[in-house]
Amino acid sequence: MAKKIPDRHKHVPHRETLVRIKRASGHLRKVETMVSDGEECIELLQQLSAVISALESCRITLLQDHFSSCIAPAISSDSKYLIAELETVIKRALR
Repeated sequence: MAKKIPDRHKHVPHRETLVRIKRASGHLRKVETMVSDGEECIELLQQLSAVISALESCRITLLQDHFSSCIAPAISSDSKYLIAELETVIKRALR
């Protein structure tokens, strides 16, 4: 019988994720300033790309953490190799 995954669980702070979110937030504040200052569209698009990239990186980091700390412990040790493979597939699909 498979272990039940708790409905709610707490994590220790996600240091890497927090760093990435702060980076995205900084880029987004820069975009806001640039829009207010009437910067050129190409510059805004470049800065928005930085925001999107930082958020995508954050999403991948959270997914990997979720698989390794939440899902993997709940499945049998025979299936753990599937988690690593699934992480790789998702990481490639989200890029």
